[in-house]
Amino acid sequence: MKIRNLLLLMGVIGASAVVQANDNYAFTCEHQKEERKIEVVYLQRESNLPCEVRYTKSGAQDTLWNANYTAGYCEKKTKEFVKKQQDWGWSCKKEQAVN
Repeated sequence: MKIRNLLLLMGVIGASAVVQANDNYAFTCEHQKEERKIEVVYLQRESNLPCEVRYTKSGAQDTLWNANYTAGYCEKKTKEFVKKQQDWGWSCKKEQAVN
């Protein structure tokens, strides 16, 4: 009985993580008077794939990375890139992105 309850709990936790992962989000990074935006965009609301990492600098947006088959790839690349921005002196804060 305990194993069954544990499996049910794991399923609920996993399902809630998937739902939360489908919400687009962004980091706004500022340095002096400049601003950059790093966004994780999920192209299908019911799945965390495919996804894109979009970077906006000086009003121009580029897609830096994308994934069709590797779950967690966009999130990992975003985390690494935000860390790199912070190492360069940028102050970054997370926010919900507008769809």
